[in-house]
Amino acid sequence: MAESSINAHDSAQFKPFVWNPVQGLDHKERRYALFLNDARDVVQGAYTLMELLAWDEDRRDEAHPSNGPAPLLSAADRASLQRLAIASLGMLHAEIEGQCEEVGKAH
Repeated sequence: MAESSINAHDSAQFKPFVWNPVQGLDHKERRYALFLNDARDVVQGAYTLMELLAWDEDRRDEAHPSNGPAPLLSAADRASLQRLAIASLGMLHAEIEGQCEEVGKAH
């Protein structure tokens, strides 16, 4: 994640919002700050997505044809969003493991 962010941020004319500014940081600090930016976005997005899915499931369980709104998401949409969360968190986990290995090698 962080490596792709470095390349995307360096070459883009539009500079996306970042949680941690990277100007003035050395390469290692910059890479870590970009990783933290990506990780924070993935975690916040996954958290919000899981809240939305739980809300929609509760709404679906309570809905009857005669007394309430239908669920917002179809079964296919729910499955797609769940796979998105799984894939995003899996990529984040892999990057965290890589970062941990790098720290371990430095000591």
